[in-house]
Amino acid sequence: MIPAQYLGALSLEQRLGDPWLESNLLSWPSALALDEQDAFPEAAVTGLNALGLPQAYVPHGLGGQFRSSEAFVALGRTLARRNMSVAVAYSTMLWSTLGWLGGTDQQRRAIARWMMDNASFPCLAYSEADHGADLVSNRLTATLNEDGSYTLNGEKWPINRAIRSGFLVLLARTSEGNHMRNHSLFIISKDQLNSQRYYYLPRVKTHGLKGCDISGIGFRGCTIPSNCLIGQPGHGLELALKGFQVTRTFCAALSLGVGDTALRIASDYAARRVLYGKPIDQLPHNRDVLANAYLSQLAAECVTIVAARGLHVCPQLYAAWSSVTKVQVCRLVDHACTELSHVLGARFYMRDQQNVGIFQKFYRDGAIVSIFDGSTHVCLDSLTTLLDTLVRDTAQPEASQCLHALFDLEAPLADIDYSQLTLFSRHGDPLIGQLPHLLGKVQALEESDHLPAATLAELRHLCQAFVEQAQALAEQIRQTPRQAGQQEARRIGYAQRYCAVFGVAACLGVWLYNRNRFGPFFASGQWLLGLLERGLAADFGHGVLAPERVDALLAQLAHQRSANHMLSIFTWPLASAGSAEQLFPSIIKEDACDELNLS
Repeated sequence: MIPAQYLGALSLEQRLGDPWLESNLLSWPSALALDEQDAFPEAAVTGLNALGLPQAYVPHGLGGQFRSSEAFVALGRTLARRNMSVAVAYSTMLWSTLGWLGGTDQQRRAIARWMMDNASFPCLAYSEADHGADLVSNRLTATLNEDGSYTLNGEKWPINRAIRSGFLVLLARTSEGNHMRNHSLFIISKDQLNSQRYYYLPRVKTHGLKGCDISGIGFRGCTIPSNCLIGQPGHGLELALKGFQVTRTFCAALSLGVGDTALRIASDYAARRVLYGKPIDQLPHNRDVLANAYLSQLAAECVTIVAARGLHVCPQLYAAWSSVTKVQVCRLVDHACTELSHVLGARFYMRDQQNVGIFQKFYRDGAIVSIFDGSTHVCLDSLTTLLDTLVRDTAQPEASQCLHALFDLEAPLADIDYSQLTLFSRHGDPLIGQLPHLLGKVQALEESDHLPAATLAELRHLCQAFVEQAQALAEQIRQTPRQAGQQEARRIGYAQRYCAVFGVAACLGVWLYNRNRFGPFFASGQWLLGLLERGLAADFGHGVLAPERVDALLAQLAHQRSANHMLSIFTWPLASAGSAEQLFPSIIKEDACDELNLS
């Protein structure tokens, strides 16, 4: 069974056809060929436009199809498992979020029209060569003129889609000094720019995402109208940081797609490759790596599900939860990919080896996700400032109610209320604060065919130990008040462990609230026991998983591979072998996006 909110991604997957079929635009052979040429995937992007995919980025209240963050993440994962250059090139549509966050109704509707009528892509013009993530110190200026217009001077670099975008989301200095009110945010259609007053910086050659347009843009006395300003003057940094709370969460979709393909390629190769008289997926070390990598993929999926649903349930927590999600999902997937590269051995270094060469592209492409929208270190540093608030006692009655909406995948969700996003979480974390409640639900479980007494006893014991670890971490944070110096390095470590606690708690909650919906493997809890055995670490050591856990994980991995399913807690069928794409309808209907069920 797959939840209803995933049907749009399921439909898109079928439309894209078999990723091994070279003639399909979003195939792995096509991805490799474009990568070798450093070529932008123009045809694939055009095909997705023809399917009406831009509508998935526009809220339904503005005529688009976006309702569910969980459904949206599933679409991104579907693209990312095929070609990260396509997924990342398309992902700049997400910067329209700044319009939904801070724009007037008129501005929002104009942006929605640009995207849906013209498939116009934005680019995010925040970064500058000399300042990187230090946005407060940026120097590009927007000078207010007497008639209310602004004049731009300066450069932004490096920017994804700087050249190939139709409009810009631009952060510009509007007052002197380094403070939180020195920048304003502008959304500008390039049609509004004097072509003699702006220019592009050359495209940059990159290690991964070689087909993406990573370039820059500069301005020399370029005037823009007053209606390009989004929100209040001086509120640009606040809007930018709130936007990251949404986009960091959605970055998880890219990592999940990378993790699926990397594990699929490595496990398929290991099943075919024979050494010492048997397939190498039977060698003890490789069995351990494949089982752990599969477990990391399932854990990353559960974290992503909870984070996507949380945007609807408790957006006021996303100053923290967005960073936690990005850190933990990237660490789970990136470490798994590194370990899987050892399974491939020398073939990991071969770019065009049949059925294996695509791995190195995904390995390179996936590494950049941890840098997007604030690197892992930026996210962890931000978390250190929020930890004291997050570990406050969260015993309020509504906290246990929000768990149902977070974890029960059949629970209805309200639209995202962007006005609830805040720069500082003012509430304790209900997911961590309610761990005793989750432990109580585990203790109340009864044995069944899928959950025998011995397994249940082990699960109760390990869950009790996990809750005690989480409570000990919370107490350490309370006893280590935030201050400059060496203490900050210690708190970075606390932040890393906090992300891990969140990750295990998310998996426990998803399992408890959906235990009997997704088949016997999910219900058995063997994967959850494996996660608890690994402890509070995204990386995995060898020999940590019990033999029965390795057996169960590998059996399910083999089943999903042979059934041609997504590597997931769900039954998620993929495009059948040999199936051709269906990207360009002979007649583009007004309800084409509804047919895809993108919402």
